[in-house]
Amino acid sequence: MSSYGSLCTEFYDLDKPNPPRDALEFYTLKARAAGGRVLEPMCGSGRFLVPMVQAGLLIDGTDFSQPMIAACQRRLAFSGVEAELFEQSLEALSLPYTYSLAFIPSGSIGLLPTDQALLAALTRLRKHMQPGATLLLEFAEPDDEPDTPSYIELAPRAVQASDGTVITYSCSAQRLETSGSTLFRGRYTKTNGDRVIGTEDEDLTLRSFSTTQLTDLLQRSGFTTSTFYTAKELSFLQEGGCVLVEAS
Repeated sequence: MSSYGSLCTEFYDLDKPNPPRDALEFYTLKARAAGGRVLEPMCGSGRFLVPMVQAGLLIDGTDFSQPMIAACQRRLAFSGVEAELFEQSLEALSLPYTYSLAFIPSGSIGLLPTDQALLAALTRLRKHMQPGATLLLEFAEPDDEPDTPSYIELAPRAVQASDGTVITYSCSAQRLETSGSTLFRGRYTKTNGDRVIGTEDEDLTLRSFSTTQLTDLLQRSGFTTSTFYTAKELSFLQEGGCVLVEAS
């Protein structure tokens, strides 16, 4: 599974410091309705987890990226709240608790590179769910547009930190026809004025799934799918171009 580095984490926190308000409200309401301990696998630096803890929810987080877990710990400390965090891959999930709800927003489930990896991850996750628990997953569907180019250079994006340093992300995207994935090959460059003070290269493969494919993998790992939501029902899905599946 792809793992985020330190410059990526810093860029991400500056670029997306807060979750979409309606998405946060949706997951908070679902967590309250579940009425028990909540898990956010692939929690990143905590843009969903921390405000949900602040709202009084008992929620744990896991992530494969050490820089992301460290950033989440700092964000928790800054906010004056506590949560249990675990540096673990989803495929090897081993936690001391079981959960009434687990959720993975923003299409992060697409970071798992193969059906085998996703099946292993869902199976491990299923073992940590209480009877009748709910799983919420946002995922990207395949791009069926015939005129979509297979390779593009994306426009660079830049963010500025409070100390005046700037991180610029330059990236290309290549569609991998055989796997239904897109390879994002990028570089983060941190500068102070004209001086480069750090760079970080990143190859990130992001998968898409059809609803049939994801339903099959969920069922094989012990889940029952109940509802698929699109941006027509949940407007926050529009930003990431995702579909949300609710399973139990």
